[in-house]
Amino acid sequence: MTTANASLHQNSWKLNWRFQFHRFCGAIRNVSIDPFRKIVYTKTAIVLGFAAGFLLSPRLWVSSRFYPLIPILHGLPHISFPLDYICFAGLFLLLVLVEVASKPRIYIYSFACLLLFLALLDQNRWQPWVYLYLFMLLALSCFSWRPDDIQGRENALNICRLIVGTTYIYSGLQKLNPRFAIGAPLLLGATPHRLQIFHAFGWFVACIEASIGIGLLTHKYRNLAVLGGIFMHLFILYSCAIVYQWNSVVWPWNIAMIAFLLLLFWKTDFTFRDVVWRNPIRFQKVVLVLFGVLPLLSFFGWWDSYLSASLYSGNVPMADVLLSTTVKSELPKRVQKYVTTLPGARNVLKIQDWSIGELNVPPYPAARAYRAVGAEICRYSYNSPDVLLLIEEKDTLLGRGVLSPDTCFGSLVVDKW
Repeated sequence: MTTANASLHQNSWKLNWRFQFHRFCGAIRNVSIDPFRKIVYTKTAIVLGFAAGFLLSPRLWVSSRFYPLIPILHGLPHISFPLDYICFAGLFLLLVLVEVASKPRIYIYSFACLLLFLALLDQNRWQPWVYLYLFMLLALSCFSWRPDDIQGRENALNICRLIVGTTYIYSGLQKLNPRFAIGAPLLLGATPHRLQIFHAFGWFVACIEASIGIGLLTHKYRNLAVLGGIFMHLFILYSCAIVYQWNSVVWPWNIAMIAFLLLLFWKTDFTFRDVVWRNPIRFQKVVLVLFGVLPLLSFFGWWDSYLSASLYSGNVPMADVLLSTTVKSELPKRVQKYVTTLPGARNVLKIQDWSIGELNVPPYPAARAYRAVGAEICRYSYNSPDVLLLIEEKDTLLGRGVLSPDTCFGSLVVDKW
């Protein structure tokens, strides 16, 4: 190909790319949805997001598995087979009823009660997407579902806007840490020897995400924030689904977030005060505390990371279990495959690999949850002294996270097998 032809081909490609980009923006700009249909479509997006998440993490919602259940309180009942599968099927049935009912309030409450009951029995189920979907669904239950109830519809949608907006803000703020700055270049598929070049990329991404959340709650920059959010989620999907093909449970969540951006914020007319404070529904104040105030405590280590939009921030508690070859041989075969052999006849069970491998979700990042996993290993090994749980706490504004060891003769002790 001659130089002239190559230049012509390059210019043609650029023009085509620009044409497709403007065509996409034009299509988004012309999106217009009937006001009542917005809340209906929002409900549908939540239902489909929930259903997809459930289907991609089925073992998370049943008791017939090796990764331990971690109840919120000791002594809560253990649901065994087949009742655990019946409860799981009940979640789907109630989701269907929520979707098809013209007035779904009673079905939303029933679904929420069953889901909260299952969440009390296992903290691993407190995934960020579950948390967000649940409270958005509860916000929609505050609506009368009468087409003529215009103010009630906007009040319910404003609660959803508060949830989504604050989630973006805190998700960005949580990423403003050196750990994310170091790991973020991997999203680009950068090789280890080039990571140093892209360290600024992590800080840039964190600021952009927080800015999207702030922009959504403004009037002037709202549509721009919607476009920014859409491209951010498309990039995340590209990275997770195409580059790494990893953690498929968050793929539909990113698609649902794109739907929420369009349904809740695109070409809308509401004020910051409408979303943050001026709402007659009392549930809005509950949401404001849970999504707007309590996540601030996570920066001091006083509130859980996953309840503070800290997914993939790089700064959450982490833990691994070191064990001997003898202890490894006492583990079930399906657990042994997550054990890696280290130099010096030592083995490490990566809790994150075990959780994602069996449940298809990351482990709930809290020291109490990791100790419950360590206790399960102690149970398999009959409280062997060759089990060592290492927990690395998150960095907070009060200081760097410390590395704390624990053994079967410490707080992991199991009294009966």
